[in-house]
Amino acid sequence: MDAALIDPSSPGCATSPRATGAGAPDPSAPRVLVAGGGIGALATALALGRRGHEVLVLDPRPALTESGAGVLLAPRDFHLLDRLGVGDAVRDRSLTLDAFRVRDGATGELVTSVTLPASRRGAAPPHATAHRLDVYEPLLDACWELDSVQLATDSRVIGYTQRGGTVRAALADGRTVTGHALILADRARSGADRDADRAHGTPEGRLAVYHSVVPMDSVDDRWQDSAATCWVGPDWHLSHYPLPDHRYLSLTATRLRHTGAPLRGARVGLDEVLDAFPGIGYAARNVFTLGRHWRARTLPVRQTAAGSVHGRIAMVGDPAHEARRPETGSCLHRTLDDAVALGGSWDVSGGGVLRWLADYDARRGERVRQSHEEHGPGHPRGRWAEDRVLADRFPFLSTGCAG
Repeated sequence: MDAALIDPSSPGCATSPRATGAGAPDPSAPRVLVAGGGIGALATALALGRRGHEVLVLDPRPALTESGAGVLLAPRDFHLLDRLGVGDAVRDRSLTLDAFRVRDGATGELVTSVTLPASRRGAAPPHATAHRLDVYEPLLDACWELDSVQLATDSRVIGYTQRGGTVRAALADGRTVTGHALILADRARSGADRDADRAHGTPEGRLAVYHSVVPMDSVDDRWQDSAATCWVGPDWHLSHYPLPDHRYLSLTATRLRHTGAPLRGARVGLDEVLDAFPGIGYAARNVFTLGRHWRARTLPVRQTAAGSVHGRIAMVGDPAHEARRPETGSCLHRTLDDAVALGGSWDVSGGGVLRWLADYDARRGERVRQSHEEHGPGHPRGRWAEDRVLADRFPFLSTGCAG
Protein backbone atom coordinates (compact mmCIF):
# COMPACT_ATOMS: atom_id res chain seq x y z
CA MET A 1 0.00 0.00 0.00
CA ASP A 2 1.44 3.36 -1.04
CA ALA A 3 -0.51 6.54 -0.48
CA ALA A 4 0.14 10.22 0.12
CA LEU A 5 -1.63 9.74 3.43
CA ILE A 6 -3.10 6.58 4.90
CA ASP A 7 -6.77 6.17 4.06
CA PRO A 8 -8.71 7.18 7.20
CA SER A 9 -10.88 4.09 6.79
CA SER A 10 -7.89 1.73 6.91
CA PRO A 11 -7.13 -0.28 10.08
CA GLY A 12 -5.19 1.64 12.68
CA CYS A 13 -6.00 5.10 11.31
CA ALA A 14 -7.95 7.12 13.85
CA THR A 15 -10.07 10.06 12.76
CA SER A 16 -11.52 12.68 15.06
CA PRO A 17 -14.64 11.53 16.93
CA ARG A 18 -15.81 15.16 17.06
CA ALA A 19 -14.65 16.73 13.82
CA THR A 20 -15.78 20.35 13.69
CA GLY A 21 -14.56 21.48 10.30
CA ALA A 22 -12.00 23.62 12.10
CA GLY A 23 -8.38 23.51 11.12
CA ALA A 24 -9.01 22.25 7.61
CA PRO A 25 -5.79 21.60 5.66
CA ASP A 26 -4.44 24.25 3.29
CA PRO A 27 -3.95 22.64 -0.15
CA SER A 28 -0.90 24.84 -0.75
CA ALA A 29 0.89 23.71 2.45
CA PRO A 30 3.21 20.68 2.41
CA ARG A 31 1.92 17.33 3.64
CA VAL A 32 3.90 16.29 6.71
CA LEU A 33 4.49 12.84 8.19
CA VAL A 34 5.26 12.80 11.92
CA ALA A 35 6.79 9.58 13.21
CA GLY A 36 6.77 8.82 16.92
CA GLY A 37 3.34 9.10 18.51
CA GLY A 38 4.24 10.54 21.93
CA ILE A 39 4.17 14.05 23.38
CA GLY A 40 6.70 15.37 20.87
CA ALA A 41 4.79 13.99 17.90
CA LEU A 42 1.46 15.44 19.03
CA ALA A 43 2.99 18.84 19.87
CA THR A 44 4.53 18.92 16.40
CA ALA A 45 1.29 17.85 14.72
CA LEU A 46 -0.61 20.53 16.61
CA ALA A 47 1.85 23.30 15.75
CA LEU A 48 1.80 22.37 12.05
CA GLY A 49 -1.86 21.38 11.76
CA ARG A 50 -2.95 24.79 12.99
CA ARG A 51 -0.92 26.33 10.17
CA GLY A 52 -2.79 24.38 7.52
CA HIS A 53 -0.41 21.47 7.00
CA GLU A 54 -2.01 18.10 6.32
CA VAL A 55 -0.37 16.01 9.05
CA LEU A 56 -0.28 12.27 9.59
CA VAL A 57 1.07 11.04 12.93
CA LEU A 58 2.53 7.52 12.67
CA ASP A 59 2.33 6.00 16.14
CA PRO A 60 4.03 2.61 16.56
CA ARG A 61 1.82 1.67 19.49
CA PRO A 62 -1.59 -0.05 19.28
CA ALA A 63 -3.41 2.67 21.25
CA LEU A 64 -3.29 6.45 21.57
CA THR A 65 -2.00 6.83 25.11
CA GLU A 66 1.13 7.65 27.10
CA SER A 67 2.86 6.08 30.08
CA GLY A 68 6.15 6.29 31.92
CA ALA A 69 7.67 8.37 34.68
CA GLY A 70 6.53 11.87 35.52
CA VAL A 71 7.82 15.13 34.08
CA LEU A 72 8.97 18.44 35.49
CA LEU A 73 7.37 21.55 34.02
CA ALA A 74 9.00 24.97 34.44
CA PRO A 75 7.41 28.35 33.65
CA ARG A 76 9.16 28.37 30.28
CA ASP A 77 7.47 25.05 29.45
CA PHE A 78 4.04 26.44 30.29
CA HIS A 79 4.75 29.38 27.98
CA LEU A 80 5.32 26.87 25.18
CA LEU A 81 2.21 24.88 26.10
CA ASP A 82 0.26 28.15 26.04
CA ARG A 83 1.51 28.80 22.51
CA LEU A 84 0.20 25.36 21.58
CA GLY A 85 -3.14 26.22 23.19
CA VAL A 86 -3.08 23.59 25.95
CA GLY A 87 -1.37 25.40 28.83
CA ASP A 88 -4.47 25.81 30.99
CA ALA A 89 -5.51 22.18 30.52
CA VAL A 90 -2.08 20.96 31.65
CA ARG A 91 -2.01 23.39 34.60
CA ASP A 92 -5.33 21.99 35.82
CA ARG A 93 -3.87 18.47 35.86
CA SER A 94 -0.46 19.28 37.33
CA LEU A 95 0.92 19.57 40.87
CA THR A 96 2.53 22.90 41.73
CA LEU A 97 5.93 22.64 43.41
CA ASP A 98 6.87 24.94 46.28
CA ALA A 99 10.61 24.16 46.57
CA PHE A 100 13.60 22.83 44.66
CA ARG A 101 16.46 21.25 46.62
CA VAL A 102 19.91 20.00 45.72
CA ARG A 103 21.82 17.49 47.84
CA ASP A 104 25.36 16.20 47.57
CA GLY A 105 25.05 12.61 46.36
CA ALA A 106 28.06 11.41 48.33
CA THR A 107 27.52 13.09 51.69
CA GLY A 108 23.78 13.74 51.68
CA GLU A 109 24.51 17.37 52.56
CA LEU A 110 21.85 19.91 51.57
CA VAL A 111 23.59 22.18 49.06
CA THR A 112 20.77 24.60 48.42
CA SER A 113 17.01 24.95 48.82
CA VAL A 114 15.10 27.39 46.65
CA THR A 115 11.56 28.43 47.56
CA LEU A 116 9.51 28.60 44.38
CA PRO A 117 6.92 31.36 43.91
CA ALA A 118 3.29 30.50 44.45
CA SER A 119 1.20 30.51 41.31
CA ARG A 120 -2.37 31.62 40.79
CA ARG A 121 -4.59 31.55 37.73
CA GLY A 122 -3.66 34.55 35.60
CA ALA A 123 -0.33 35.00 37.37
CA ALA A 124 3.09 33.65 36.40
CA PRO A 125 3.11 29.99 35.30
CA PRO A 126 4.03 27.53 38.04
CA HIS A 127 6.87 25.11 38.56
CA ALA A 128 5.01 21.83 38.53
CA THR A 129 5.04 18.09 38.03
CA ALA A 130 2.71 15.97 35.94
CA HIS A 131 2.18 12.46 34.71
CA ARG A 132 3.18 12.18 31.07
CA LEU A 133 -0.47 11.42 30.35
CA ASP A 134 -1.42 14.80 31.86
CA VAL A 135 0.50 16.49 29.05
CA TYR A 136 -0.32 13.99 26.33
CA GLU A 137 -4.12 13.99 26.65
CA PRO A 138 -4.62 17.78 26.26
CA LEU A 139 -2.41 17.65 23.17
CA LEU A 140 -4.43 14.69 21.86
CA ASP A 141 -7.72 16.50 22.47
CA ALA A 142 -6.42 19.55 20.61
CA CYS A 143 -5.31 17.39 17.68
CA TRP A 144 -8.76 15.80 17.53
CA GLU A 145 -10.23 19.25 16.97
CA LEU A 146 -8.25 19.73 13.75
CA ASP A 147 -9.43 18.18 10.50
CA SER A 148 -5.89 18.66 9.21
CA VAL A 149 -4.44 16.07 11.61
CA GLN A 150 -4.82 12.29 11.30
CA LEU A 151 -3.49 9.79 13.83
CA ALA A 152 -2.49 6.28 12.78
CA THR A 153 -1.74 3.56 15.35
CA ASP A 154 0.23 0.35 14.70
CA SER A 155 2.34 2.36 12.25
CA ARG A 156 5.99 1.92 13.16
CA VAL A 157 8.41 3.60 10.77
CA ILE A 158 11.36 1.31 10.01
CA GLY A 159 12.98 3.27 7.21
CA TYR A 160 12.61 6.21 4.85
CA THR A 161 13.91 7.44 1.53
CA GLN A 162 13.95 10.86 -0.13
CA ARG A 163 13.27 11.18 -3.82
CA GLY A 164 12.56 14.35 -5.71
CA GLY A 165 10.22 16.53 -3.70
CA THR A 166 8.89 13.77 -1.44
CA VAL A 167 9.78 11.48 1.46
CA ARG A 168 8.57 7.89 1.54
CA ALA A 169 8.32 6.21 4.96
CA ALA A 170 8.33 2.41 5.17
CA LEU A 171 6.20 0.86 7.91
CA ALA A 172 6.79 -2.40 9.75
CA ASP A 173 3.65 -4.01 8.28
CA GLY A 174 4.82 -3.48 4.70
CA ARG A 175 2.90 -0.29 3.93
CA THR A 176 4.56 2.88 2.73
CA VAL A 177 3.32 6.44 3.09
CA THR A 178 4.49 9.53 1.27
CA GLY A 179 4.64 13.20 2.22
CA HIS A 180 6.65 16.32 1.50
CA ALA A 181 8.50 16.17 4.85
CA LEU A 182 9.09 13.67 7.65
CA ILE A 183 9.49 14.75 11.28
CA LEU A 184 11.05 12.21 13.66
CA ALA A 185 9.95 12.51 17.29
CA ASP A 186 9.84 10.45 20.45
CA ARG A 187 10.29 6.74 19.76
CA ALA A 188 11.19 7.30 16.11
CA ARG A 189 14.43 9.05 17.05
CA SER A 190 16.34 5.83 17.74
CA GLY A 191 16.63 5.09 14.03
CA ALA A 192 17.62 8.69 13.41
CA ASP A 193 20.36 8.40 16.03
CA ARG A 194 21.75 5.35 14.20
CA ASP A 195 21.73 7.37 10.97
CA ALA A 196 23.55 10.18 12.75
CA ASP A 197 26.19 7.69 13.92
CA ARG A 198 26.83 6.79 10.29
CA ALA A 199 26.83 10.41 9.12
CA HIS A 200 28.84 12.02 11.93
CA GLY A 201 30.75 9.11 13.46
CA THR A 202 30.48 7.53 16.88
CA PRO A 203 28.93 9.86 19.49
CA GLU A 204 31.13 11.33 22.22
CA GLY A 205 29.57 8.96 24.71
CA ARG A 206 26.38 7.40 25.96
CA LEU A 207 24.39 7.99 29.07
CA ALA A 208 21.90 5.70 30.78
CA VAL A 209 18.58 6.88 32.19
CA TYR A 210 16.66 4.86 34.79
CA HIS A 211 13.02 5.53 35.72
CA SER A 212 10.77 4.24 38.48
CA VAL A 213 7.44 5.29 40.01
CA VAL A 214 6.93 4.53 43.71
CA PRO A 215 3.62 4.41 45.63
CA MET A 216 3.73 7.25 48.13
CA ASP A 217 2.62 5.04 51.02
CA SER A 218 6.06 3.37 50.89
CA VAL A 219 7.96 6.69 50.90
CA ASP A 220 9.49 8.33 53.97
CA ASP A 221 7.51 11.37 55.20
CA ARG A 222 10.34 13.80 54.46
CA TRP A 223 10.08 13.13 50.71
CA GLN A 224 6.31 13.56 50.57
CA ASP A 225 6.15 17.36 50.46
CA SER A 226 5.63 19.36 47.27
CA ALA A 227 9.32 19.71 46.48
CA ALA A 228 11.64 18.43 43.77
CA THR A 229 14.94 17.07 45.09
CA CYS A 230 18.08 16.45 43.05
CA TRP A 231 21.05 14.41 44.32
CA VAL A 232 24.24 15.12 42.36
CA GLY A 233 27.44 13.12 42.08
CA PRO A 234 30.51 13.54 39.82
CA ASP A 235 29.06 11.49 36.93
CA TRP A 236 25.46 10.95 37.91
CA HIS A 237 22.33 12.55 39.32
CA LEU A 238 19.05 11.38 40.82
CA SER A 239 15.86 13.44 40.90
CA HIS A 240 12.60 12.73 42.66
CA TYR A 241 9.34 14.59 43.11
CA PRO A 242 5.68 13.88 43.90
CA LEU A 243 3.16 13.45 41.11
CA PRO A 244 -0.37 14.95 41.08
CA ASP A 245 -2.61 13.81 43.96
CA HIS A 246 0.54 12.83 45.91
CA ARG A 247 -0.13 9.15 45.20
CA TYR A 248 3.26 8.45 43.62
CA LEU A 249 6.86 9.60 43.76
CA SER A 250 8.71 9.77 40.44
CA LEU A 251 12.39 8.72 40.42
CA THR A 252 14.75 9.48 37.52
CA ALA A 253 18.46 8.61 37.71
CA THR A 254 21.08 9.34 35.05
CA ARG A 255 24.53 7.83 34.65
CA LEU A 256 26.49 10.24 32.44
CA ARG A 257 29.17 7.84 31.21
CA HIS A 258 27.54 4.52 30.45
CA THR A 259 29.99 1.83 29.33
CA GLY A 260 27.80 -1.26 29.45
CA ALA A 261 25.49 -2.86 26.93
CA PRO A 262 22.77 -0.75 25.27
CA LEU A 263 19.53 -0.45 27.22
CA ARG A 264 16.31 -0.05 25.25
CA GLY A 265 13.53 0.51 27.75
CA ALA A 266 13.74 -2.94 29.30
CA ARG A 267 12.99 -3.68 32.92
CA VAL A 268 16.06 -3.83 35.16
CA GLY A 269 16.44 -5.01 38.74
CA LEU A 270 17.40 -2.83 41.68
CA ASP A 271 20.78 -4.54 42.02
CA GLU A 272 21.61 -3.68 38.41
CA VAL A 273 20.60 -0.08 39.01
CA LEU A 274 22.75 0.23 42.13
CA ASP A 275 25.72 -1.33 40.30
CA ALA A 276 25.50 1.49 37.76
CA PHE A 277 25.97 4.13 40.47
CA PRO A 278 29.10 3.25 42.48
CA GLY A 279 30.15 5.71 45.13
CA ILE A 280 26.68 6.92 46.02
CA GLY A 281 26.24 7.93 49.62
CA TYR A 282 24.10 6.19 52.21
CA ALA A 283 21.23 8.69 52.06
CA ALA A 284 21.04 8.68 48.26
CA ARG A 285 21.20 4.89 48.22
CA ASN A 286 18.17 4.76 50.49
CA VAL A 287 16.24 6.82 47.94
CA PHE A 288 17.34 4.49 45.11
CA THR A 289 16.04 1.48 47.04
CA LEU A 290 12.53 2.96 47.08
CA GLY A 291 12.25 1.98 43.42
CA ARG A 292 11.36 -1.68 42.93
CA HIS A 293 10.38 -1.60 39.27
CA TRP A 294 12.86 0.19 37.03
CA ARG A 295 13.14 0.73 33.30
CA ALA A 296 16.33 1.90 31.59
CA ARG A 297 17.53 3.17 28.23
CA THR A 298 20.78 4.50 26.82
CA LEU A 299 21.09 7.69 24.77
CA PRO A 300 23.92 8.97 22.56
CA VAL A 301 25.61 12.21 23.58
CA ARG A 302 26.86 14.68 20.99
CA GLN A 303 28.24 18.14 21.66
CA THR A 304 27.48 19.44 18.18
CA ALA A 305 24.35 21.56 17.81
CA ALA A 306 23.92 20.89 14.08
CA GLY A 307 22.46 17.92 12.26
CA SER A 308 18.79 18.07 13.21
CA VAL A 309 17.76 18.26 9.54
CA HIS A 310 18.77 16.04 6.61
CA GLY A 311 17.06 17.21 3.44
CA ARG A 312 13.32 16.78 4.03
CA ILE A 313 13.75 14.93 7.31
CA ALA A 314 13.91 16.76 10.64
CA MET A 315 14.15 15.73 14.28
CA VAL A 316 12.44 17.26 17.31
CA GLY A 317 13.54 16.85 20.89
CA ASP A 318 16.83 15.67 22.33
CA PRO A 319 16.38 13.27 25.25
CA ALA A 320 20.12 13.10 25.92
CA HIS A 321 20.39 16.90 26.19
CA GLU A 322 17.66 16.98 28.83
CA ALA A 323 18.85 13.86 30.66
CA ARG A 324 22.45 14.95 31.20
CA ARG A 325 21.42 18.07 33.13
CA PRO A 326 20.39 17.39 36.76
CA GLU A 327 17.42 19.77 36.76
CA THR A 328 15.95 18.67 33.41
CA GLY A 329 16.42 14.92 33.49
CA SER A 330 12.67 14.40 33.17
CA CYS A 331 11.86 17.65 31.37
CA LEU A 332 10.05 18.21 28.08
CA HIS A 333 11.49 21.62 27.26
CA ARG A 334 13.58 20.76 24.22
CA THR A 335 10.75 18.69 22.74
CA LEU A 336 8.15 21.44 23.19
CA ASP A 337 10.55 24.15 22.09
CA ASP A 338 11.37 22.30 18.88
CA ALA A 339 7.70 21.68 18.06
CA VAL A 340 6.83 25.36 18.51
CA ALA A 341 9.96 26.39 16.59
CA LEU A 342 8.98 24.24 13.60
CA GLY A 343 5.77 26.22 13.33
CA GLY A 344 7.59 29.51 13.75
CA SER A 345 10.11 28.66 11.04
CA TRP A 346 7.29 27.89 8.62
CA ASP A 347 5.81 31.33 9.30
CA VAL A 348 9.03 33.11 8.31
CA SER A 349 10.28 30.78 5.57
CA GLY A 350 8.04 32.06 2.80
CA GLY A 351 7.04 28.53 1.84
CA GLY A 352 9.03 25.61 0.49
CA VAL A 353 10.04 22.60 2.54
CA LEU A 354 13.79 22.97 2.16
CA ARG A 355 13.80 26.67 3.15
CA TRP A 356 11.49 25.90 6.06
CA LEU A 357 13.58 23.09 7.50
CA ALA A 358 16.87 24.91 6.87
CA ASP A 359 15.58 27.86 8.89
CA TYR A 360 14.48 25.51 11.68
CA ASP A 361 17.88 23.79 11.70
CA ALA A 362 19.80 27.08 11.87
CA ARG A 363 17.65 28.55 14.64
CA ARG A 364 17.69 25.32 16.62
CA GLY A 365 21.46 25.11 16.41
CA GLU A 366 21.78 28.66 17.70
CA ARG A 367 19.46 27.93 20.64
CA VAL A 368 21.52 24.88 21.58
CA ARG A 369 24.78 26.82 21.37
CA GLN A 370 23.37 29.58 23.57
CA SER A 371 22.20 27.01 26.11
CA HIS A 372 25.68 25.45 26.27
CA GLU A 373 27.33 28.86 26.64
CA GLU A 374 24.97 29.97 29.42
CA HIS A 375 24.68 26.76 31.41
CA GLY A 376 27.29 24.35 30.10
CA PRO A 377 26.51 20.95 28.53
CA GLY A 378 25.97 19.33 31.94
CA HIS A 379 26.84 19.69 35.58
CA PRO A 380 30.47 20.35 36.55
CA ARG A 381 32.67 17.78 38.17
CA GLY A 382 33.49 17.98 41.84
CA ARG A 383 31.52 18.59 45.01
CA TRP A 384 28.44 20.69 44.44
CA ALA A 385 28.58 21.94 48.01
CA GLU A 386 31.54 24.10 46.92
CA ASP A 387 29.61 25.79 44.10
CA ARG A 388 28.31 29.08 45.52
CA VAL A 389 26.43 30.07 42.40
CA LEU A 390 24.61 26.76 42.08
CA ALA A 391 21.14 28.20 41.50
CA ASP A 392 22.40 30.11 38.46
CA ARG A 393 23.09 26.78 36.75
CA PHE A 394 19.45 25.73 36.88
CA PRO A 395 17.37 27.07 33.97
CA PHE A 396 14.50 25.03 35.43
CA LEU A 397 14.21 27.78 38.06
CA SER A 398 13.84 30.52 35.47
CA THR A 399 10.49 32.30 35.35
CA GLY A 400 11.04 33.70 31.87
CA CYS A 401 10.21 32.24 28.49
CA ALA A 402 13.17 30.54 26.91
CA GLY A 403 14.20 31.45 23.34
